[in-house]
Amino acid sequence: MKEIRLANKIIQTLIKDRIQYPGRLIADTVAMIARCGILLILYWYVFKLSGGVINGAIYVTVAWSIFFYFAFSTLRLRDISRSIMQDVQTGNVETLFSKPVSYLMYRVWWQIGSGLYSFIVATILGTIALALIIGIPQTMTIGIFLPTLFLTLVGASVLSLILYAIVGLLAFWIEDVNPVFWLVDKAVMILGGSYLPIALFPAFMYQIALYSPFGASQFVTHTVYSSWQHDWYVLIGIQIAWSVALGLVMYFMFLGAKKKVSVNGG
Repeated sequence: MKEIRLANKIIQTLIKDRIQYPGRLIADTVAMIARCGILLILYWYVFKLSGGVINGAIYVTVAWSIFFYFAFSTLRLRDISRSIMQDVQTGNVETLFSKPVSYLMYRVWWQIGSGLYSFIVATILGTIALALIIGIPQTMTIGIFLPTLFLTLVGASVLSLILYAIVGLLAFWIEDVNPVFWLVDKAVMILGGSYLPIALFPAFMYQIALYSPFGASQFVTHTVYSSWQHDWYVLIGIQIAWSVALGLVMYFMFLGAKKKVSVNGG
């Protein structure tokens, strides 16, 4: 109950702050329009030159897949790694460790609350705009689409937070985690279908995206394709498996970090 109240308080406070000071929303929306919009125009032209079909995929499904990636990115879950690193570098982590709440849970809920308002607003506006401009693919009208989209969105959020929290916890040993962050982040971008949609992946690259935690953290981009109707439970199962495995890694790293703070910090 204590953690639920903490989560509720953090999210409410941060959403009110974002509403009052909409700078983050404007920045996230402009970034999404710039990156996603340019890609959508580019792929529209590519599909037009290719007769409307590439590798069995049509433009409308590829466009929605790209949009889902960039909409999900407005949650800014990746920033948790740098938040943890800053806590370590400034020494703030010693103060937070002494609080009667879990440091990791505090950081997780803070990250969710920090990006939730931008995510909701940008996703709603982007969905309306895209639906009016290019329409909605048939795969998004089937009954299982919304429930499974929600499930994989939750799974992607959990896995992303765990993955980037592990990167952040490395700061207790190497202090500057930026090189590791860049490697992990680029792997997520490539295998998640940001600039090259998963429908256009070569077979070997698709398998890597399917079974690696980097690709699994972006399975929301798979939901618009026809294969999702048959494979959704397998993909969500992969997300759960990676979340459990990496969750254990994060847990033991956190225990080691607490011991390190106790020894060095007194």
